[in-house]
Amino acid sequence: MTDRLYLFAPPSDDATWSFCLITAGGELQEDSGLDAAVAAMASRGEQSESGLRSILVAPAECLLRTSVAVPARGRRQIGMAVPYLVEEHLAEDVEGLHLALGARQDDGRIPVAVMDPERLQIWLDELTAAGIEVSKAHSSIEGLFGGRCDMRVLIDTDRAWMSHCNGEGVAIDRSLLLHVLSQWVGRNADEGNTDAVTIDLSIPEGDSALDVAQLDSVLGQLKPVTIERSPYQGSSTRQLALALEELPGVDLLQGSFAIAQDTAQPWYRWRLVAGLAAGLLLLQMGLDLARVSWLEQRAVALRQDSVAMFQEIYPDRTRVPDPRRELEALFDGGGAPGAAFLDLLGAAATRMSTLDDGPLQLRSLTFNAQRGDLALDLNASGINSVDRFKDGMEEQGYPVVIDSAVQEAQTVRARLRIRSGGV
Repeated sequence: MTDRLYLFAPPSDDATWSFCLITAGGELQEDSGLDAAVAAMASRGEQSESGLRSILVAPAECLLRTSVAVPARGRRQIGMAVPYLVEEHLAEDVEGLHLALGARQDDGRIPVAVMDPERLQIWLDELTAAGIEVSKAHSSIEGLFGGRCDMRVLIDTDRAWMSHCNGEGVAIDRSLLLHVLSQWVGRNADEGNTDAVTIDLSIPEGDSALDVAQLDSVLGQLKPVTIERSPYQGSSTRQLALALEELPGVDLLQGSFAIAQDTAQPWYRWRLVAGLAAGLLLLQMGLDLARVSWLEQRAVALRQDSVAMFQEIYPDRTRVPDPRRELEALFDGGGAPGAAFLDLLGAAATRMSTLDDGPLQLRSLTFNAQRGDLALDLNASGINSVDRFKDGMEEQGYPVVIDSAVQEAQTVRARLRIRSGGV
């Protein structure tokens, strides 16, 4: 894990930058000012072996954080619909604002952050001028949207950050805390939810200015509430940074603010070529597998044809594991006459199986070892089938003589002689 430098932008012109550096080992360093942040980065650069990542944290007071229900599923359709859905929450034209979207939540709603793009650009320019390049940007409220409670509240000496489980988040003056909580609890009651509202309240350790009992009493008049108090040590900046560690939320660097890819890297230039090569390789593998499958099926079909022809010649042989070996054994180990017979028989069987206008049916065959010819008695669908069988055999170097061809009921009965050479 790398070191993380959280840079908290000033909420107003008279405020200063602050930062919280969290090392890979979990150590924390806090300070204010960009010069101090740059010095901390340089110091860590000499010590860290895992690198450092800088994250801009935008003040929640400077943006709108909410969530909207979008029925569309595609990212492009969502991006087109969200501006119209958040427009009712804005006091100015949505067209001039920067919108950043988060991932769809379990309840189907889309988190949205809306802010002035000029303000965001000013912060980024200030960081760039200081020599700091950020990889992400989040609202300071983003880390408070995790957990199982209905509301999370982080209180400082003068401010309060509040998040609601429906995706809304605000940063307010601490004096307005009771007022805003009352509105949220009252709205929850109006929605008909009868369960008690759970509130996770983080408050500085030793802070006695907030009367939690009074807060519980006032809110309990609207609806049953359960307040879980979590005292914390250190500054609110530290707590917000730790919260972002757990749940980074919506990244503001989207659209025109998205981080550009480093096209100077050699791997980036060759990425498209590598992708095309991988695609072609997968395509070739698919074609090879399809071809192998087809050849295997063809071999099975040819073997079945060979077995069927062998059993027509020798009907008493019910089991024929290997027709060729069976014939070689019958011809005393495959001498010259036996080899000629197998050669003629194999060529005839192959040609018969490849005819596309109807198969030939073998009635009987006779082999004359002295003349070296094979006589076939066939049934064909027509005289054209017989002629095509003859032409195909002669193209392979096997002369064929048609001794007779007689038209019967629905077939033609033909007798042919095939020789291995000469006419």
